[in-house]
Parts: sequence; C-alpha cells; structure tokens
Amino acid sequence: MTKEERILVTGGAGFIGSNVIERAIREGKDVHCLDYRNDLDNLSHLNGSVKNVNIDTRNKTGLKCFFEKYSFSGVIHLAAVSRVVWGEKNPQRCKEVNVDGTQNLLECLEETGQNPWFIFGSSREVYGEPASTPVKENAPKMPINIYGETKLAGEQAVREWSVRTGNSSVILRFSNVYGNEKDILDRVLPRFILRALKGQPLEIHGGNQLIDFTHIDDTVEGIFRAIDYLGNGCPVHDDFHLLTGKGTTLQEVARIISDHLGQDVQLVKKDCRNYDVDRFVGEPSKAISKINFKARVKPENGIPMTVDRFREVFLL
Repeated sequence: MTKEERILVTGGAGFIGSNVIERAIREGKDVHCLDYRNDLDNLSHLNGSVKNVNIDTRNKTGLKCFFEKYSFSGVIHLAAVSRVVWGEKNPQRCKEVNVDGTQNLLECLEETGQNPWFIFGSSREVYGEPASTPVKENAPKMPINIYGETKLAGEQAVREWSVRTGNSSVILRFSNVYGNEKDILDRVLPRFILRALKGQPLEIHGGNQLIDFTHIDDTVEGIFRAIDYLGNGCPVHDDFHLLTGKGTTLQEVARIISDHLGQDVQLVKKDCRNYDVDRFVGEPSKAISKINFKARVKPENGIPMTVDRFREVFLL
C-alpha cells in the first residue's frame, strides 16, 4: 500500500475500524472515516489526523454526494449492525444497515465512476452451525440468525459488484474479535472481564460453546495483509478467514480470567439462546498460504493481556 492511496474505512469509529485507522495513520496513509455516529471517542487520540465524515450508509443521497467530492483507491467496509443479539432485537434495522447500506455503498461507487479495491468485513456467522470443524471458506453457508443472514447477503452483493465492474474485492470473515477497551463492552469477553475485575459473577448462556477467539492485533494485521494482496493483482474476488483455528469454550475463558486474577470466579449458567452458534472453529490455512497471514496471539495469552488492559484503562 503506497502513501499516495486514499482509503475509506466505513464504521471507522467502531472497534475494528478505529484500530485499522490507527495503524493506517501510523503508516502515514490518507484515511477517511465514514460513520453514522457523532461519538468518535475511539479516534479522539489521533488529534485530527483522520478525516471524519458523518454519514449513515442507509442514506444513499448523502453517500453519492460524498463520492462525487472524494475518490478512493480502496474501501474497507466495516459499517454494520455488528452483534447477533442486536440483529435479533431489531431485524429490520439489521437488514437496512448490513444489506441495504452495503448495496448503497457499492452502487454509489459505481455511479460515480470509482474503481477501488474493496474489503468487506464479514463473519463466521454466515456458516451457521457447521457440520464439522475446522470450517473452510467453501463450507456450506447456512446462517441461523438474522446477523448471519445479512452478512451473507452483503457478501453476495460484493461478489456481484466485483464481477460486474471488474474491481477486485476480498471478503474477510472475522471470528469473535477481542483485545482492548475500544470493544463493545457488553460483548461476552469484555463483559466477563469487567465483571471479574469487579468481583461479580459471570453469566454464561450455556457455557460449552466452542469459539474461535481472535485478538484485534491479529485482525488488523490480516486486513493489511489483504490490502497488500489486493495491490498485487489478486483475482477479481476472494475470501479468507482471519482467525486462529483454535477453539476455546466460554468455561475455559472464565478459567483463564480466574487464573490470571488469582481469584475464584463464580459462574451463573443461563439457558442457551437459539440464535447462538454452539461450535465454530475456522480453518486458517487459505489465509496462511495466499495472504501470508497467521494469527499470533493465542487466547491463553491474549485474554490475560486484555484483562490487564481493562484494569489499567478502567482503573479496576
């Protein structure tokens, strides 16, 4: 990626987006953040180094005006209703943002004559409950929740756009990204950590779910490896897992936190939710071989690092 490139990160004020922008700024890149929210706390420390644009991707008129003013060599599309539970609570909004918003973005790029490479942040949720693990990129896509359905529809829109326009695109499927205080604090791992630091019991829906947790530093590295891949003449369209290939149960997560804090942690088990995938471990070999990406932070190391980070930031 050259310094002359101008990159757009949608959802840039969010957890993954803000970490991507922070690295791009460190590398001297020209970066724009497009986000619907006015709360840009995750970017405040960058002291104006990033251009912030307050537009909702559902607003096609606003998007088109923006693209008529600015052109981009690359787009990293992370704007989304990004939690399974939010999709279940408000499926209409989830569809509007994750499907219609993605379609608006692609159409506006095409209508304004732009030809950027395109990275789409997707999710392990597109696979639903896999028949076996580890799951490869070509495994059946049978999502069991609204969020997974909308991400799968977004993938299809990106694929069709690439075929239609000839612009290169990559789908990156994330898996339970964690690692610092920019995360949504009500997600499972941040919630576990904060409650443990306060000496409160940890509520677990089920507890035996097997999850492929991925540290944010690895996720960001994978995104930048994909950017390099796109810049080196990749095929029109490709897809990769950004994950460890290692499963960790929620009970194991609780144990890691407990061991690191040197204190017992009480577990309160609740009923499983019918929209939660019970077991998922991804196969990382395609990303290793094609974009030279391999996750380096193992959960048994990354989770204690995150505990220490939370303790420092939240003074607990």
